[in-house]
Amino acid sequence: MKFVKILPLSALLLMFLMGTLSIGFGCGKDDEDTSSSDPACSLSNPDLSYAKNMKTLIDAKCVSCHGGNGPGPGDYSTYAGLKTVINNGKLRDVVVIKKSMPEDASEMTQAQRDSINCWAKNGYTE
Repeated sequence: MKFVKILPLSALLLMFLMGTLSIGFGCGKDDEDTSSSDPACSLSNPDLSYAKNMKTLIDAKCVSCHGGNGPGPGDYSTYAGLKTVINNGKLRDVVVIKKSMPEDASEMTQAQRDSINCWAKNGYTE
């Protein structure tokens, strides 16, 4: 009779272990790399603000098309002009996540994109 009592306990333990393993090795979606969809700030000391250093970058890389008279929408020559794309998330989305702007992607280095990402992550300080 003791054998009968132990057998169900062993079966339960085996089922528990199998269930635990299947959870750990199940669907791989939890292991997907999400860094490209929401990259962390990779700069060690991101002391960034529009006035201090981002205006120079945006003037050099964006204003030729997005300067009010260029082919692109918006006027990014001022912080106020950037507010729409800052507030709706498009600035970070197209420059950092999708890397679709500037249209000639070679125009912007990864370090410059990282600066914009850190500026965004820290609240787009003016």
